[in-house]
Amino acid sequence: MAAKTPHSFSVVALSRADLDIANPAQTREVIQNLRPQIVINGAAYNAVDKAENEGAADSLKINAFGVTNLAQACRDTGARLVHFSTDFVFDGHKRTPYLETDPTGPLSVYGASKLCGENVCLAMHERNVAIRVCRLFGPLRGENGAGSAAKPGGNFPSLMLRLARERGQVRVVDDQIGAPSYIPDLAVAVWQLLENLGENGGLFQISNAGETSFADYAAEIFRRARVNCEVERVSSEKYGAPAKRPLYSTFSNEKAHANGVEPLRHWSEALDEFLSEIS
Repeated sequence: MAAKTPHSFSVVALSRADLDIANPAQTREVIQNLRPQIVINGAAYNAVDKAENEGAADSLKINAFGVTNLAQACRDTGARLVHFSTDFVFDGHKRTPYLETDPTGPLSVYGASKLCGENVCLAMHERNVAIRVCRLFGPLRGENGAGSAAKPGGNFPSLMLRLARERGQVRVVDDQIGAPSYIPDLAVAVWQLLENLGENGGLFQISNAGETSFADYAAEIFRRARVNCEVERVSSEKYGAPAKRPLYSTFSNEKAHANGVEPLRHWSEALDEFLSEIS
């Protein structure tokens, strides 16, 4: 899959300095000046563990109130808002893929803030689209356009490879199951969804095919990258992260498929492409 935008669109990419969604006045001014047809919100506070304590206010400021600022500005200018949510809106008690209609029950401040954001997005206008994504990985682009590994913590494969080089051993939870998702594949899927929705909006879930635990994910990264590293498998309880995560959060993608999104390849195939690009 090669990510590209439809020919009829020009894309304006804004940094946080250009548009801080936590600033209602700036958000309103920028959206009014640009008058976009579609606003895709890639801004989020995603320090999950930090949000449980000193980051709680920032998590809400960006993931909930910031989305409110953006949704209001879009509504006032006639723009459609496309917002990204997360699998952390679920409690993980299921053992079959979650549907969009399944009850939510976030276990963390981060998950609760993201649920607020998706609800605000959808409530503000019927054309708005909220898309739940999960376990994202993909290359960042440097100034010269070359692929580079993401910053530690924001990209699981890159983090595992760095820790393997530094320590030769990693400690990873083995009871959290979900679907790693490749950002370039998701980009294609988002455009397919928008092209097929017309004037309709709603809540959707998109991820790569398959599911795995984080421990098995790490082992597969090392196997495919041909890196020798021992994986110490531990339970979430023993690992003791400040924020609770859902133990199961695989998505059903059937609603997205029914609305024109081609099924994404298995996450392990996308992992091969990622590893090839960062090498």
